[in-house]
Amino acid sequence: MATAEEKRTITKKRLQELRNLCREHYNVLIEEGTMPDAADVRVTNQKLEELMELLDGKIKWDNA
Repeated sequence: MATAEEKRTITKKRLQELRNLCREHYNVLIEEGTMPDAADVRVTNQKLEELMELLDGKIKWDNA
């Protein structure tokens, strides 16, 4: 069983990764004036879904 500190660290790491991915999508929109690649957006969405399932208890913290 993961400790509270391990859970916090895992969550922070995943949130930072999501922030970075969203920032990249935003930069594509602003700098290039185009939509981000659909495959990249799907990857970001999948990572968000995984984090939500982890926080909802659908995925064990030990498997994170």
